Amino acid sequence: MVSDARTAMPASDAARVAAELALTLALYRWVVSPVTAWCALRLGTGRYPAEALNGAYPEGAFRPRKLLAAGAVVAPLSAVAAVCGGTARAGLAWVPTVALALVLWKYLTLDYDAALGIGWQRADRLTVLVAGAAALRWPCLALVAVVLLCGRLGGWTHHSNVCIRMVKAAFCHSLAVGVTHALGVAPAAPRNTALAILLGSVYLSHYVTAAWSKAKLGRFPWSWMLDNRTDLLVATAYSWGWARFVPARTASRVVRRLRPAAALLNSATMFIELAGLLAFAHIWLFVFAVLGAVLFNCVVALTSGLLFWENIVIGVVLATSSVFVSHGGDPIHFGMWSWLLSVVLMALVLTGWAWRPNILGWWDTPLSVKVLWSVQTSDGETYGLYNDFMSPHDREYARAAGNALIREPVVTFPLGGVEDSDIRDVLVGARPCEEDIEQAKILFGTTVWDERRAGRHIDYIRNLLAAVNSGKTKSPLPRALRWLKAPGGHLYYWGDLPRYRRSKGRISRVEAWYREELYASEQGEWIRLRNELLVAVDIPATSPN
Repeated sequence: MVSDARTAMPASDAARVAAELALTLALYRWVVSPVTAWCALRLGTGRYPAEALNGAYPEGAFRPRKLLAAGAVVAPLSAVAAVCGGTARAGLAWVPTVALALVLWKYLTLDYDAALGIGWQRADRLTVLVAGAAALRWPCLALVAVVLLCGRLGGWTHHSNVCIRMVKAAFCHSLAVGVTHALGVAPAAPRNTALAILLGSVYLSHYVTAAWSKAKLGRFPWSWMLDNRTDLLVATAYSWGWARFVPARTASRVVRRLRPAAALLNSATMFIELAGLLAFAHIWLFVFAVLGAVLFNCVVALTSGLLFWENIVIGVVLATSSVFVSHGGDPIHFGMWSWLLSVVLMALVLTGWAWRPNILGWWDTPLSVKVLWSVQTSDGETYGLYNDFMSPHDREYARAAGNALIREPVVTFPLGGVEDSDIRDVLVGARPCEEDIEQAKILFGTTVWDERRAGRHIDYIRNLLAAVNSGKTKSPLPRALRWLKAPGGHLYYWGDLPRYRRSKGRISRVEAWYREELYASEQGEWIRLRNELLVAVDIPATSPN
């Protein structure tokens, strides 16, 4: 075990840190996390995809009775944190503050849903803005801000999970420190060490979990590293709408050059994701693991259009803060004891006893299946309606929001991923003119078409675009400040058609198309297997609302 004897943590301090972290985890798992979920549902967050149409964003104004019920639960916890919260605003305590600021920026600058009432959405933004600003000043109010973000702005999404979990974990740690102090237990001496283990584990466990899920895909733990065609992720992302401003010939050349390096890229991915298991043995291993994850996210964004910018920014903040803190009066003590505590935390995450990161392990295939939208304007021009226009539902429309319109069996995830190696083998070996894909759909596919949901979907699109025709506002920002809108996380903003903007004129018709596209590696070309009109809807000139 690599450690520095000059900064190693004594066993007595390690025991106190362990007790502090155990209480923090218990508060997180059985108090704060259930309270957040319960209150968010009471405030109106969507149950997606079971009930909600477009993700976690609420579909109506909050109900006062349910708001009071949520407040009655959150207020006592916030009061306890205010009275005896033990985390000072120094050292690593700034990391969750930045994490909260990032998610506030993201969700406060999302577009309004123009198909719904703007009044209550504007009130929601103002409420979250006030609560969020107060929480940045007084961390004891962080839980209030998180509940409002998740309940009223749809904040509980994959790309924001790391930041929100950091805020929740820091809140729980504050409660744990306060409780141990109130009970007369001396607080752990290396305060920044406890926070570094906690916040670092929250961050790095998302990558360790991803590596664990990849290791379980094949016959052997190393099967994914050797066999996955990561080059095909670039191909399907291009088909999906990422970087379509690049000529197809150039994109195909990139895919072909990545093909021989796929095993090396996969091995580097697993190495970076598993680095979190050794990160807490030494401060520089920790910095390497966190910045490695930052670099990994940058490569993912460049190759697939999936931009985890929140993880990138908070990773840089976490790494740099740790280095600076290590030269201060309360340095971070990494070594054997810190490593053992982190391994226990990682094991609890992997077994589902702590926070639960998304399972990110699949086999890449050359097949992409997607519902695309196009619009015709009153002057007869046709444009693509891409997911950036669909904010605040840009994530869902970048993925599978339109799948309820498809009567065909669907055999892949968005971007062509599958979990079954048998399906992977069929799709990777498929030829455009053969029946392999149709057979795979029959044998392995799932039909997600739902008549009621499809009807709701069509009504929503009609109402949204009619509201756009009426000039209804979408952005909460003044025109001069719209450049301040936070970046999206799914950058599928391009396609065969030019992008629609309001300046292009009034929309008279919208069409949904079902497209199947296969990247043929041998030819280096994208072969369009299906391009069928699913539905066409005339759009009124004005909104009925």
